[in-house]
Amino acid sequence: MRKLAAVVLGCLLLAGCAASWQQELRYKIVSSHNTSSSEFFDLELVGEVPKGSLKPEELKSTPLLTTQAEGAQVGDEVLCSVEQEKGNAFGNSNVVTHIRKCRKA
Repeated sequence: MRKLAAVVLGCLLLAGCAASWQQELRYKIVSSHNTSSSEFFDLELVGEVPKGSLKPEELKSTPLLTTQAEGAQVGDEVLCSVEQEKGNAFGNSNVVTHIRKCRKA
């Protein structure tokens, strides 16, 4: 019984180290640039960084593949589904930001 309790407690502790945050945010496309194989929009957050985000500084400005915001151009505003994930102590514990499902506002 003690072994089972130790395993359950260990699992709870590991799960408690992982975290995630998700919200829809509005960005303005301020410019675009090309790399050798892809074209990107440079996005700037419209308004304040939401409270509760795991790494707020990563939300202020970010690149986005132009294919992830079809029909959008420089100067447009887009609404994007943004998710931040933090790993656990045994995996990657860094915060990773994903921007998905952008559409013209």
